[in-house]
Amino acid sequence: SGDKLLGGPQAGIIVGRRELVERLARHPLARAVRIDKLSLAALTATLAHYRRGEAEREIPVWRMLSAAPAEIQQRAQSWQAALEQDDGERENSASRCIVEPSRSAIGGGSLPGETLPTFVLAVAPGEGGSGADELLRRLRQQPTPVIARIEDGRALLDPRTVAPDEEPELLAALRNALA
Repeated sequence: SGDKLLGGPQAGIIVGRRELVERLARHPLARAVRIDKLSLAALTATLAHYRRGEAEREIPVWRMLSAAPAEIQQRAQSWQAALEQDDGERENSASRCIVEPSRSAIGGGSLPGETLPTFVLAVAPGEGGSGADELLRRLRQQPTPVIARIEDGRALLDPRTVAPDEEPELLAALRNALA
């Protein structure tokens, strides 16, 4: 699976003895399921990253999986600081944000049930707040929708799943949803 195992485009990859692969290539269904040029180019680029030994740096899923917990904690703390600064500027704060240890789900198809240690920003809607379900609904309705999970009545946001260049949009969405 090009996407699940390699972190590249969705593609089925057949590997095996030459005569068996050639037999599959001659099958009438081969034409219906063949890869298109754009996906083939993306798969080639993905495989080139592996060949050059740069997959952890260049392939987003591997970059996320290989992130150190200390780096993730620092990013969550920076989000917390940004939101606390906003809270200080508002009179009646309706939420409380804390950084805490948690677990990141790695993925279903290739690593079902596997998790990695992480740190999350836990947003607990406070008195007068609308609740975690409502907060998640508001986050999904932002110009850049945000998907989070609910645990113990709090919305959890995992920096492992957010690229650093996406942080400004995430913080804007959080500010809007918490306003």
